[in-house]
Amino acid sequence: MLAASCVLAIRLFTLTVVQGSALSQAAEERLDIEKLLPTWRGKLLDRKGRVLSEDVPSYDLAVSYVLAKGTWAKERAEVAVRATTGSGWRKLKQPQRDERIAESLPQWQEQQGLLLKILATRSGLSQGEFEKNLNAIATRIDEQAAAVFRRQIKTRRARGQSLDVKQEPIREMHEMHVVFRDVANETVFEMRKLSDAYPGAIEIIDAVRRQTPWQSAEVEVPRANLPRPIRTSISLVLKMDGALDQLVGSVRDEAWKEDLERRPFERTLEDDTTEIDLGGYRASRDTVGSRGMEKKFEDDLRGIRGESIRRLDSSREDRIEPIPGKDVTLSIDAQLQIRVQAALDPRTGLTSVQSWHTHSDALSMGEALPAAAVIIDVATGEVLAAASTPLPQDQKFGGRTSMASETANINRAIEAAYPPGSLVKPLVYLAAVTEGVLREDESIECNGHFFKDRTDAARCWTYRERYKFTTHTKLIGGPLGVEEALARSCNIYFYTLANRLGAERLCEWYRRFGLGTLGGTIPSAQAAALVDSRHDQFSAVSLGIGQGPMTVTPLEMANSYAILARGGSVRSPSFLAGGNKTSAMYTFSPTAVSRTLDGLHRVVSESYGTGNHLDYGDGSHDAMIDTPGVLVWAKTGTAEAPPLKVDRDQDGVIERTVTDADHAWCAALVANQGDTTPRYAIVVIVEHGGSGGRTAGPVMGAVIRALVSEGYLIGDGTRNAREQVNAGAVR
Repeated sequence: MLAASCVLAIRLFTLTVVQGSALSQAAEERLDIEKLLPTWRGKLLDRKGRVLSEDVPSYDLAVSYVLAKGTWAKERAEVAVRATTGSGWRKLKQPQRDERIAESLPQWQEQQGLLLKILATRSGLSQGEFEKNLNAIATRIDEQAAAVFRRQIKTRRARGQSLDVKQEPIREMHEMHVVFRDVANETVFEMRKLSDAYPGAIEIIDAVRRQTPWQSAEVEVPRANLPRPIRTSISLVLKMDGALDQLVGSVRDEAWKEDLERRPFERTLEDDTTEIDLGGYRASRDTVGSRGMEKKFEDDLRGIRGESIRRLDSSREDRIEPIPGKDVTLSIDAQLQIRVQAALDPRTGLTSVQSWHTHSDALSMGEALPAAAVIIDVATGEVLAAASTPLPQDQKFGGRTSMASETANINRAIEAAYPPGSLVKPLVYLAAVTEGVLREDESIECNGHFFKDRTDAARCWTYRERYKFTTHTKLIGGPLGVEEALARSCNIYFYTLANRLGAERLCEWYRRFGLGTLGGTIPSAQAAALVDSRHDQFSAVSLGIGQGPMTVTPLEMANSYAILARGGSVRSPSFLAGGNKTSAMYTFSPTAVSRTLDGLHRVVSESYGTGNHLDYGDGSHDAMIDTPGVLVWAKTGTAEAPPLKVDRDQDGVIERTVTDADHAWCAALVANQGDTTPRYAIVVIVEHGGSGGRTAGPVMGAVIRALVSEGYLIGDGTRNAREQVNAGAVR
């Protein structure tokens, strides 16, 4: 008896003193039922308070780890046997217990199979596919448990502690895991009944799903001001599906590795304790912004989960309430965005190959051309619209090329970069005057080619056989000032300025105008200095007309024109309502700015301007940018484009490669008649559209009329019916 008492005393001492703290903590944990409380993402709103994206109530079906692992039937068999055996369970040895469980197991396996069959049917999957998803859940949790155990062993080894420890279950083994989302309302009641009938197997979880109210809309497109071949007094009504999809973006229901690394839900500290971040990401069970504004403003939109801890012994509940994500008000106007998207839509006719275009003979009439347009509020830097075609759902974009459909998820207004061509010419003039290498009123001769001994390189666009090798000096009878140089887009004038500035200084000014900062590429100071040191004049002067080793996004280009319109005040373009503050101020000569704007106005107002009119070949013509009642300063541009590989059937077989189809650009500053300064900066690009003026110019006109239709510009409502631009509301 004494010996037995000593053994019991030693064991009691071990349990209460040596292991007391750990055992007490383990016992306490078993009395706690922890449950995470869901949060929800904030709304995305447009500048007028319209909801672009929001969470709405939904239901998810979740399964337990034991069902995913396939051990639910065995667990229920053991529970049933223990219930029927009562106190006799303790007297049974393990082989006897296993025998009893094995006898009861078949009926539970049958129930488990029936449940899986029902769930697979309700999810729309085959039973094999559904079970494959369950296996993926179980495998992921097992890998997490193994990783946690390896970390524990590594820590114990480093501390010299015993490695004879058992792998403990991790949190995920006691939780429910979503196997499919957005359960239909008519199915929810059935699933809840199944949850009661199959305890510990499934659970219907209150959830949310992301809804985009503007996924589909109808817009009326007036066609009275379009070029003559497609002009009609009857408006076109377009159903626009996914018109805001590229811009608003989307969410995914799975956290990726980069999300988990950036902000993990659970982090193991150096002392082997676990730190929980309720706002962190959890593998395969989280909503994450994956593209567009949903991704850009992920940290603002994302909420923080809550947590409920309920004590089984006292029924006391401690709660941390969830914190919803913040609502984000964008600078975008949804209705304006849809109107601009409609202007770019090939069904309107402006971005498909037409007879008035100057295009490659290798392109077929009516062939759809990818395009983009962006509008910036000059005063605030707010982006009002950023539209792009094709849209993600346009898998076969006008039967055109595999390239167009493969890049349909890209918003070309923001994410695609192109050589800017002549659009940079106003910027080059302001840089040259500010650096003191050009007088404000200085005129320059155009002799057709920049290098005296080379007539086949660095030429003016007029110095071609089809124009009888004429020069701008011959056309006007003398040298050109900046107004004439901009209106006629004289290359020689800007080759000269680029040569005076040098590549390094010119590239620095491009960066000051915001080019190459939001997705484009401008040669670095080192690369530009290398061009100067090698005396590579052709590369250096090519930069002066927007060619050579440089690309810009339409957003960057529009921002540079907004900086010009503000007289040198730099504001980064903003997708948030309220814009950005001035980040820099370059002191441009007011006279130089005035002369620049005068030249840009002549582009559209003078008959010789590259953006003035469309010639139809029969002696007739129309205004290129037909926008009654609106004051326009514009610049057209035609930029060399990479070869276009045409794959009409999209079967991977390239039918032909087009090498002579340039990108068509048009940039504009616009205001109401009577305004003294521009209100909005707009840039349009049509990929492989050929002439900037003839192709992008009419698209620019349609975008400006969209601004009138939405009340941003007054326009002229007193003109005849052909010139009316007031369209019906977007529905």
